[in-house]
Amino acid sequence: MSLIADCFRRLTNSSSCKSELKGYKVTDVSRTRKIGVACRNFQDLKRKACSKLNVSNDPAEVNVFLLDGSLIDEEYFRTLEPQTTLILQKPGEKVLSDADILYDALRRVNIDFLTAGDRVTQFLTENLKAKVALLNRVLNKDNSKTALSSRDEHPEWFEDLETNYMTKEAYMHRRCQDRIRTYLYKTIEQIKCSDVFMNDYKARQQLLRTIAFFKIQLKEDHYFGYYFDRSRAETDSKGDNDETDSGRCYEHCPCNFGRISDETYLRQRYIRLPQSSDTDAIVDSDTIDEIDARKFLEKNAKTANDEIPENCPYRVKSREKQIAICDKNGEFKCEGRWNMDGCSYSDRHKINPYRSKEELALFSTWNLDHKIERSRTLVPKLLQISQQDTINEQDIYDCYDNLFTVKNLRLVHIVCHDKGSHK
Repeated sequence: MSLIADCFRRLTNSSSCKSELKGYKVTDVSRTRKIGVACRNFQDLKRKACSKLNVSNDPAEVNVFLLDGSLIDEEYFRTLEPQTTLILQKPGEKVLSDADILYDALRRVNIDFLTAGDRVTQFLTENLKAKVALLNRVLNKDNSKTALSSRDEHPEWFEDLETNYMTKEAYMHRRCQDRIRTYLYKTIEQIKCSDVFMNDYKARQQLLRTIAFFKIQLKEDHYFGYYFDRSRAETDSKGDNDETDSGRCYEHCPCNFGRISDETYLRQRYIRLPQSSDTDAIVDSDTIDEIDARKFLEKNAKTANDEIPENCPYRVKSREKQIAICDKNGEFKCEGRWNMDGCSYSDRHKINPYRSKEELALFSTWNLDHKIERSRTLVPKLLQISQQDTINEQDIYDCYDNLFTVKNLRLVHIVCHDKGSHK
């Protein structure tokens, strides 16, 4: 390995070597066993978890997820609290979220316990997803503690939650951020697996700058955590809730992180370019990646204010309002299928995760659905425009809004979530 590459590796890893030793709980996709892992950084966690769970794959091939199915990376890992439970996924395995496990449990209960009589059997084995609506109707509708916010006031709401957050609002804010992060990671993954990214150098550079812009703009937008935060609900009066207040946020929010994390993210995630097919086989691929990374950073040096690289034409925008998609009590209503103006089930599809831990668990089955699809439409369009000689910056902003904002996202009950092609 060249001296330059060795220096680059030392630079990117120097901060992690001094990290504090923290403990986490790790399980496999089947969740049959859970182990404790003490580590200093994300790579250390993956290496030790693979060893303890007898995973023979290269740790670089292994993904790590939260229990709700959110994919995490090195930067996100640094924001997790100690003793968080993580799921290790080997290539080819499917991660079951808590919602998937709920459906699986319902199915097994239906088959093994409640199949008494032909009519009951038919009811429980047909259209299982619709039975979630039944669960919603039989939940405890006691509103006496819905308005309570803190852990001390409503301790049972926080029971079994792997979090130290002291308020419901802070927890819900983070849960929404996790969903938006997942869309970001899936977008990046699809881009990097594309032929355009791997084979078109010019388009790849444009895509890297676009990804960098998405990341920094999402930080500016608090990863839209306020969509689930009832303290940001719109009110009739024009008060503080209607206006952006970047100083009034939560400790876990990326808006409170130092800008150095953006550069670290660029180094460790965005600029590790794949080795081209015609590269000399005797050259170490990591060395090539690191040299490319060093050149990219030198060419796109950060400004004094740590803004986007100078040759990137996209500038971060501030939003005038931060409004939740629930009401001030925390109630959410289904917005209906992607091709409909509203929910055909009316008030039957509503939920308040602030009311009880049961409704909070059920809320994980609700989906933030893209009307214009991310994987089938938005990312292919982004790949297409990256190949143009001149990029219309409005196209990039529109793509960002369609990927991450309620311009194109709608909250839907599982029954109204159409996973087929949106045409």
